[in-house]
Amino acid sequence: MDETTFKIVDGLSRSLGMQLSIRELTKQISKIHGSAYYANVYNRLRSLSEEGIVSLTKAGKSSLVSLNFGNYLILDLLAEMELTKKHELLKKREGLRPLLGGIEEACRNLYLISSVCLIDPERNMSLNRAELLVLFQKPIEESRNDAEAIRKTILNLQAMYNIRVDYLMLDKGEFLQLLSSEEANPLTEMLANKLAFFSPQSFWALIRGASEKGFRIKFARESTDPARLSEQELACNLARFGYKEFGAEAGQGKDVCIEYVVTSLLMRRNARRSEAIPVILVKNQPNYDLLIFLSQKYGTSGKLLGLLKALDKVRSTKAVKRAIGTLEDMEVRAIRASQSSIKERMRLYNAVR
Repeated sequence: MDETTFKIVDGLSRSLGMQLSIRELTKQISKIHGSAYYANVYNRLRSLSEEGIVSLTKAGKSSLVSLNFGNYLILDLLAEMELTKKHELLKKREGLRPLLGGIEEACRNLYLISSVCLIDPERNMSLNRAELLVLFQKPIEESRNDAEAIRKTILNLQAMYNIRVDYLMLDKGEFLQLLSSEEANPLTEMLANKLAFFSPQSFWALIRGASEKGFRIKFARESTDPARLSEQELACNLARFGYKEFGAEAGQGKDVCIEYVVTSLLMRRNARRSEAIPVILVKNQPNYDLLIFLSQKYGTSGKLLGLLKALDKVRSTKAVKRAIGTLEDMEVRAIRASQSSIKERMRLYNAVR
């Protein structure tokens, strides 16, 4: 793959679902790689269009460009692009070699792991941390042995190389559900700056399959900071999830996933407000693995475990018990929550008998 093709494929792969003109793509490439020339990008795009790798669609005086997932060779090209990114990253960040090598070695014997991605590696490595997205072929409940094995591998590598590693485990169904959601959620915000370092072809095969099934795929360029959700956004989303605060006007705001709302509440020093969490968890179907990932990332895992333990005593479910077990396996220390207050709040909102 020549350098211009690599930059084009990289730029387009980070912008799925976005309408990019050739000029906008050139700006995107320049931002990522430091330089780009419109004429070079334009000429190479014409060739890639003739090869069927990209699609060019007229929109007024401009042409909109996108990857053509209907092309047989597109997965090979995307996998090659990921491997090139991996090699370039390891030249600059040699400290990542043992971590990635250890994870890849473990994954080769774990047949239910579909692929593994490193998220925003440059920024996270500057903070001496790493974020991983681990995708499974079957539901996590059915992949329990492999999930436990990779979890232990990550924890061992984290201790061995003195680096903090936060990881999110999802099965294919969960991945596609989050990928196609209209709500702001961590997954769509991760994928615009990820490196699929283990089995990249499997990762992109999942994306192509979703595209062929008509899923609306859109990677997000901006990340949501749960600490910065406004009171109006919180009130609006709490109401969406079945918790309308008395005397508060919900108003309007962007839709964010329940896991972000819970994390935002946990980050605030308001124990009474946190009592909304068990109510919305019971009334909805959160992804507890995503919630645990966010709690680790934003330092709220102790509060989360305390609330889940209190909730388990009031209204127990398999999902809550599994989340408690996962947090305890991670050696999280629970910060105690008031079971009586939570029970009273849940009764008030018809979340418990």
